[in-house]
Amino acid sequence: MKAISTRRKAFMDYLTQALDLLEGGSVNSAHYKEKFDKMSDEEFDKFITDFFKDDKKQFYVEFVEFERDLKMKNIEACAKFMGVPLYEYVALPDNTRDPNNVVVTPQPVPVGYAHYKRMQQSLIKKNSMSIHIKKRNSKTGQVVGEDKVTRNSDVETYALMTLGAENAQREFMGPRADDMHMKNQMLNQISNNGYVRLEDLESLPENKVALNTLNMYFVLQGFCTNLVGPLYTLPKPKTVYNKK
Repeated sequence: MKAISTRRKAFMDYLTQALDLLEGGSVNSAHYKEKFDKMSDEEFDKFITDFFKDDKKQFYVEFVEFERDLKMKNIEACAKFMGVPLYEYVALPDNTRDPNNVVVTPQPVPVGYAHYKRMQQSLIKKNSMSIHIKKRNSKTGQVVGEDKVTRNSDVETYALMTLGAENAQREFMGPRADDMHMKNQMLNQISNNGYVRLEDLESLPENKVALNTLNMYFVLQGFCTNLVGPLYTLPKPKTVYNKK
């Protein structure tokens, strides 16, 4: 019993200190402390024994954005405490394909594991896909041809409407759609500042390609609308008379 209690205390001290360093607080360690305090020494010993027998079991750390963000300095502090190297020299055998002349990075680089689940419908290697938005229909501003896969489909739009995701719709229907003016503003801000705010972009009806095309179809039928401008009538053309 005394041996179990000693091991239990040492384990809890190690776990709580590692969690506190990683989190930069004590919310997660308090959660596990409350959970394990309810166990007797025998129950705790059985739990930990079963835990280390199964490689799939892990201790999870929860973070809350803008409250308890995961910071690099905390990761480095926790890794140093646990003795886990974050930077290593990485061999790049594909560069030479020569087992006797393997290229190694001149400086230690960050290393780690990417934990994610591959979906059944996804391919291990993509055969081909488009990430470009240059090929567009001049009437609607919609991407076409090889770049068509980057468009936002009708079903996805309906889903956003159902969820009430108005800001997402404003983004997908504005700077990421047929409004070239907003798109240029967005790309310019990202290039200069590294981020962009939707409310900082100028959204005007006259800059929407599809809206202008629809308005012209109405004009050709003899109808004047306020789709683009605030007035229902077309502006009166200026007539210049030659004075003799």
